[in-house]
Amino acid sequence: MMDLKRFSSNSTRKHVIADPHVQGAILRRVALYAFAAILYYSVVFCCTVFLSDRDGTTTDRMIECLDDAITWIPGLFVILPIAAYDLLATTNRFAGPICRLRGELQRLIAGESPRPLNFREHDHWSEIAELFNEVRAELLVLREESQNPTGPRNKADSPKDVVDVLL
Repeated sequence: MMDLKRFSSNSTRKHVIADPHVQGAILRRVALYAFAAILYYSVVFCCTVFLSDRDGTTTDRMIECLDDAITWIPGLFVILPIAAYDLLATTNRFAGPICRLRGELQRLIAGESPRPLNFREHDHWSEIAELFNEVRAELLVLREESQNPTGPRNKADSPKDVVDVLL
């Protein structure tokens, strides 16, 4: 399991990949769709060239297919890395906050929650940070009260009264 405690709850993300498992799965899925689209385009184009009534040999038709591919393959090699980076940046808007929330939950469980959780301006699910901060504040108050008992709050809470009620 990834050590999420190292991510600050108020940090500005400097990593392209916030959650490798989630973002990697999304990137692999998109790569699969891109490969399927390229394969489909190539098969349709080659079938169109080979099934046309043009004169020429099979070699001429293969050269025609390669000639067309020379025009779109370089563009594909330029666009795919840009699209992959953009996809990772976009998924960072939801994977990053959840990753930071997980880390902050681990810190809170360990009793190390020094400050409230804040997400970046354009992150998704900002309401989760607000809800977490409310729960965090209440838990810290309850922990403080349990560590510093000031005695029974009212007569009904005294141990003798509790025992009397139970008997």
